[in-house]
Amino acid sequence: MPTHNDKWSGNAYLDYNTIALKLDAMANDVRGGQFDAIVILLRGGTFVGMHMAFLTGLPVHFIRYYRPNASVEWVGPAPEPKTKLLLCEDSAGKGKTLLNCRNFLLSQGYTVSTLVVCKMPFAATTPEYSCFDWTNDDLQVLFPWNRYRINGESRADALPDHEYERTAWDMDGVFLNDIERNVYDEDIEAALIQRDNTPLAEYAPQVSSKDIVITSRPEIDRERTETWLRQFGIDVSVVLRDEGELDASPEFKAQWKGRKALELGYTHFVESSAEQALYIASMYPELRVTWFNRGKSTIPESVTWIFKRTTKIA
Repeated sequence: MPTHNDKWSGNAYLDYNTIALKLDAMANDVRGGQFDAIVILLRGGTFVGMHMAFLTGLPVHFIRYYRPNASVEWVGPAPEPKTKLLLCEDSAGKGKTLLNCRNFLLSQGYTVSTLVVCKMPFAATTPEYSCFDWTNDDLQVLFPWNRYRINGESRADALPDHEYERTAWDMDGVFLNDIERNVYDEDIEAALIQRDNTPLAEYAPQVSSKDIVITSRPEIDRERTETWLRQFGIDVSVVLRDEGELDASPEFKAQWKGRKALELGYTHFVESSAEQALYIASMYPELRVTWFNRGKSTIPESVTWIFKRTTKIA
């Protein structure tokens, strides 16, 4: 099981479309800056830099920063000498990455301005262009390209980003066919026996030992749930609904599942109910939510601009 990353316990998620719209609105100002080229700071500046390159027609160059020794190097050819450059990164924060990269370009004789998605509080450098001037130091910004940071293990930065992604799975409708609601209403004991004897669904997915099942089944069903999973060789941890949480509405179940996934450091959630999948995607847009429809996977269109916590962006 991944570790919970306290840094992202309260976060604001910016999706691609929201960022792109801000860049679109900024394009005229950037074109007016008479830049000769865009320099993308790998890897965080890739989306913002490439998007702005399409909006302006400017050529693109790349640099890489090494934190251990604060060194900078070109990746590929450098721009023509003594030209005016727009350096692109995802955020300007308290660290020295953007500052050191800017100084590197200045030392080589270039004129430099910077463009970021977010200028964070107490930033070490002030960018000339920023999509958002972030003022809430208690709320972290999460970008689509660093969703893996939800997993606290990613603090080590020892693996490729995707190796930190972890999936939480719904159970009924994913590994076995759902029992109809009316069967539970008529005779719950008979329904539970029927569920216990239901075979593994032909559409059941292959899962990793690093995955988890998060189900709205109550905690009292733990033994029978784990027994059913083990008989089919599904060896993953299981999180069940707390006994005191009795609301059976799809909205409540979705809220509970999404919250649990984030609390435990999971980046993806696979849900068999289309309604619950949409609720999870809208409530927790930082999760990559998939609707699992009898083996067919669909990513629901999530709400463009939603936060886990109340905040404002200037």
